[in-house]
Amino acid sequence: MSDLIFPSQFMPHGQCYLWESGLLWSHVLADLIIVLAYFSIPFFLFYIVKKREDIQFGTVFYLFGLFILLCGATHLIAIVTVWKPLYWLSAYIKALTAIVSIFTAYFLWRLIPQILIIPSPSQLKKVNEQLKDEIVKHEITEQELKKFSLAIEYSPNLVMITNYEGNIEYCNPAMYKVTGYEKDELIGYNPRKMMSNLTSKETYQHLWGTIRQGRPWQGELLDRKKNGELFWCLHSIASIKNNLNQITHYVSVAHDITDRKDSEELIKSLAYYDPLTHLPNRTLFQERMERAIISAKRNKRIFALIYLDLDRFKSINDTLGHVIGDKLLIEVGKRIKAVLRERETIARLGGDEFAIILSDIDKPESAGFVAEKILKQFSTVLNLDNHELFISTSLGIAIFPNDADNIEALTKDADTALYHAKDQGRGRYAFFDKNLEEKNIRHLEIEMGLRKAISENELSLLYQPKLDAKTGKLVGVEALLRWRNEKLGQVSPVEFIEIAEHTGQIEEIGNWVLCEVCRQINLWSQHLNSDLPVSINLSARQFKQDTLLSSIERHMQEFAVNPAALEFEITESAIMDEPAVSLAIMQEFNKKGLKLAIDDFGTGYSSLAYLKRFPAHTLKIDRSFIHDIAGDKGDAAIVTATISLAHNLGLKVVAEGVENKVQAEFLTKHGCDELQGFFFHEPLTADEIVANYGLV
Repeated sequence: MSDLIFPSQFMPHGQCYLWESGLLWSHVLADLIIVLAYFSIPFFLFYIVKKREDIQFGTVFYLFGLFILLCGATHLIAIVTVWKPLYWLSAYIKALTAIVSIFTAYFLWRLIPQILIIPSPSQLKKVNEQLKDEIVKHEITEQELKKFSLAIEYSPNLVMITNYEGNIEYCNPAMYKVTGYEKDELIGYNPRKMMSNLTSKETYQHLWGTIRQGRPWQGELLDRKKNGELFWCLHSIASIKNNLNQITHYVSVAHDITDRKDSEELIKSLAYYDPLTHLPNRTLFQERMERAIISAKRNKRIFALIYLDLDRFKSINDTLGHVIGDKLLIEVGKRIKAVLRERETIARLGGDEFAIILSDIDKPESAGFVAEKILKQFSTVLNLDNHELFISTSLGIAIFPNDADNIEALTKDADTALYHAKDQGRGRYAFFDKNLEEKNIRHLEIEMGLRKAISENELSLLYQPKLDAKTGKLVGVEALLRWRNEKLGQVSPVEFIEIAEHTGQIEEIGNWVLCEVCRQINLWSQHLNSDLPVSINLSARQFKQDTLLSSIERHMQEFAVNPAALEFEITESAIMDEPAVSLAIMQEFNKKGLKLAIDDFGTGYSSLAYLKRFPAHTLKIDRSFIHDIAGDKGDAAIVTATISLAHNLGLKVVAEGVENKVQAEFLTKHGCDELQGFFFHEPLTADEIVANYGLV
């Protein structure tokens, strides 16, 4: 029995089928087909994994292939064991197959969750359909964005987008059109470039505090265009956030409301208050003047009207720009207001012109006391944006009803007093005087007459001879301007030159003088072997005129005048007004071969320290030192020292106003080079110069 269960020798497996050969071969054939299939599948799997490097779970593919390969091996052994017993080998292979199958099954079960998330073809198809819908939606959105973009581009509103730091990344065309800036002048810059510095700091603090929190802000800002013009805008500013709810950009949509305001309050403010200084404007000032007159009449009191403007404000505005000029006006308003009582009015009438109503004063002198306090307010330096400014002001005072009893007359009187204060030297105040009115009328008549002086052929030139001090020979002449008006008669240059300078007419008149002198030099040169040098006086305004040199060159070319035949006289005080600017201008004259003389030397400033720096050729001693040169030791000492100093610096010395022989001999003895004055001759016409000095 034991031999049947555990035989000593195994019988080949195939002998079990000897009784039915067909059954045997069906087993063999089936196993052979299975072996071929099992052996081909692993190679297919290995090939796929090798060719598709992106395939997932490659290790499991290899393990599964090994499992299939071992299964094929077990069937191969089953065929062999039909004829030859290889049971132990079959057992080993099956054991290995079992082990590999366990690992394969383990990893396959582990992969089930990951395999399940891999989309099926139907799922992929569904996803593709969804993706197609998304693409369509994206295209629709893109079209919508394009429409929005075009809407912004053609919007009349001012649209601006900045990054989180506030630097501009986009502006629509309306922004460039309104502000006057070009694209490259705004993109990459901060919007503060358009700030007028007139909107309160509190407004900007509230603006940034709001939008930094992601909340929209709306409000009005007073901005400035590229050309300096102020304009009001109603801004709506919002923040742009990313997917993480973080602010990345800001967008501002603004509407220009300069020409209209949305609220009655703002309209009233613009109607009655100056938008720059926030002081009452001319309209409100007129109303308060009317009230002051009514109150003064009812209570039988007096009040003062003060007109005030800044000295040389235009120069500051042109040099440092409108922003500094605006800030200066604001500071001026604050300083004046600081010395006034609550019930008193200060108004800005326009430009740098202010007016003050001092109501209910006891006596006219009280207005002078207030004027002194105002002048004291400008005795200290003004610091504006790292600029130290020394500014002075002039004031004119008129008293109601002493000077006038109505608005029109009172304002006229205050204005007259203001001009009188300026005539006295600026930086002071003056009360109206009836005599001032006559002077003002004369001033106006001269100003109006000068406007037609050239066209009416009323101007003429005389020539003051300049003689060599040693030989008495004519060495040149000084051109002197004269004006005879049909109504005013002969007007003194002392009177009309200052008015022409103040009104700006001196530039046109100076150009006429230059043309006539060049014409006369050309005529004289036809009777001489060389040109007769002519000196021309330049006012301070002419001297700093941008077109002066080009005008000189044009006339010299027109009349073929040698530069050596012209000498230009400029007063010492005009040069010392702005020494650095004067030096640059004088150097330009020097480059073009034009001579310069410093006139009225010693009357304006102690400029000896500057004299050596100025490229002048001649020094003219003022007539005030010549007048009493024989009897005043001080004048004599000044004249001799000036002559010595000038010669040491290589300058020629000319004495003007020589009226007698004693003066002429003193100047000649001490080395003065040239003399001119009534002692030799009064100013002569061009024909008289020719006749008296034998130029024919």
